[in-house]
Amino acid sequence: MGGGGPSFELDENLFGINARLFYGTDPTFCFGPEVTFFPYQEIDEEYELSVIDLNANAHYIFEISHKLGIYPLGGINYTIEKERLISDTDDMEEVSEFGLNYGLGAHYNLHHFFIFAEFKGVAGQLNDEFFTAGIILPLGKSNEQNHE
Repeated sequence: MGGGGPSFELDENLFGINARLFYGTDPTFCFGPEVTFFPYQEIDEEYELSVIDLNANAHYIFEISHKLGIYPLGGINYTIEKERLISDTDDMEEVSEFGLNYGLGAHYNLHHFFIFAEFKGVAGQLNDEFFTAGIILPLGKSNEQNHE
């Protein structure tokens, strides 16, 4: 399954875009990579920040109904943050670190695709929190049992 949607970073109030691919081993467990990109955005009067968030996450899905599922998520993270002066875009500072992901999400099956919303936190040197919502589309052969 593949998909994505808008993402909101909660510490600096950055807006970005998320893309993800997941493989379901059965109807309750899936895993895969995802990337979220936040282009340069002003964080105060002098500085702007860009973030690239690379993740490998796993979800264990609890089916509440035949359409609604909730899931905890866990995984690993690699974050790259670039901060620069607004007045001098050549003067940039870059920091990158590994971390651990944790969070909670929900998806709703709309027959041919899913809508989802999730909260994800990153624990590590670059602690952060994100809210992402979007759609997930099945890739390959159709299987009514597949879930995000």
